[in-house]
Amino acid sequence: MKTFLALVMTALPLAVMAAPTQVLGIPFNGKLKHSPGICPLNNEKAEQICWRSSPRMDDIGGRWGSAYLPDPDSRPLWAARGWFEIALKKDLTVTRIKVLAEGTERETIFQSISTRFGAPASDDGRSARWVHKDATIQLLCAAPTKCWATFNVPVAEIDLAAATRLAQNQKPRPVTP
Repeated sequence: MKTFLALVMTALPLAVMAAPTQVLGIPFNGKLKHSPGICPLNNEKAEQICWRSSPRMDDIGGRWGSAYLPDPDSRPLWAARGWFEIALKKDLTVTRIKVLAEGTERETIFQSISTRFGAPASDDGRSARWVHKDATIQLLCAAPTKCWATFNVPVAEIDLAAATRLAQNQKPRPVTP
């Protein structure tokens, strides 16, 4: 019994650490439970994430495009009614979330992201960048109330995946005579 309790107690923190970060209600760098379908004509009727139009495909089977996210009340006010774009790997892992937030002051968005991810690595008043262990965030504002916030999987993880994919796709070639 002691062994069982010890096993459960040591496994519990690992399970908590392994959970993906939630960004705007999406398991960022985690897998979606269901593959998104195309949204109904009235997006408000969608009960789960869906594509507003057919997503684009990348060269390794991933998809990206404009998406509808249900339950706007679960997101910060600046992102509640935003326009969203998501990118998924073939296995439904979310690698990018992009939000177009119109009608909200840059400072409100900036403070919201800073509260969650800490001080930005850079900020020039028009754009800001946060580098966090779970995400790299870029905030770019074209006007005081028109901003894009992009959440990307950290570059190191993308580079590792690309290197692995490249190694798998490269086949030995014959030596030229």
